[in-house]
Amino acid sequence: MSSEHTNLIASVERRHIPLDEMVDGDSSLSTTLIRGLDILACFLDGDQTLTNAQIASRIGINKATVSRLCKTLIALHYLRRDPQGWFKLAPGLLALSYPILSHMKWRRQAVNLMQEFADFAKGNVSLAVFNGPDAVYIQTVGDITNFPHVPEMGMTIPVADSATGRSLLSLLSDEKRADKYLEVESAYPGALKRCEERINNAIENCRKHGFCTSYGEWRETIYAMSAPVGRTSDGLEVTLSCGIPAYRARQEEIENDLAPRLAVAAENLRQFNIFGT
Repeated sequence: MSSEHTNLIASVERRHIPLDEMVDGDSSLSTTLIRGLDILACFLDGDQTLTNAQIASRIGINKATVSRLCKTLIALHYLRRDPQGWFKLAPGLLALSYPILSHMKWRRQAVNLMQEFADFAKGNVSLAVFNGPDAVYIQTVGDITNFPHVPEMGMTIPVADSATGRSLLSLLSDEKRADKYLEVESAYPGALKRCEERINNAIENCRKHGFCTSYGEWRETIYAMSAPVGRTSDGLEVTLSCGIPAYRARQEEIENDLAPRLAVAAENLRQFNIFGT
């Protein structure tokens, strides 16, 4: 694989969408709320702490406004200050996620099947759904010991650049996929052109063989495979993914054994009455 197709995590950046573009003439949207959520989103890049000035620079507003909004978010327990006075995300955000996760009871039904495959493949197995132009992991099992990458619950990964995201795309109708592409291109300009062939091949493979693969594309040390599961009765597209260290399996083994087994596991999950299509 050529170097331009490896370790995308080092080069792919999510575009910050300007407030005026986000509102786009819709006066019913609250710009104050958008800016407050923008502040929380600043931490999605993995930063543990940020200063007032760093936040102001990232979202393009003055430091006085950032200070006022951060004070409000602290009062709501969504932000806190560390001993040096820098801003950090606060546990209150976890409480917001609880109602979402608690209504996905089928996640827990899937754990035994996922763990069985993780043990066999010697990797980590995850369930993921769409989160705008990204995929977000909602359940992960496996052995994290000495593992180079663990997709923790809540972690996101770009749709266009990952087996997980491409597997999710295979579940969409042509019309919905076109809408998703607009969303992806807005957040990650150039991603669709860069990944067009791989996206199309992945969608075709998912529909024909029940899985798609990616070798060292997002993270150099990880081979990934993903199998679309289906759509839940409340409208969430779900995919089953597995990542294994590149040294543990040959690509031929993945294509001919592990990935087809993952597709069978996805088919077994599809039998849960929560899934429609």
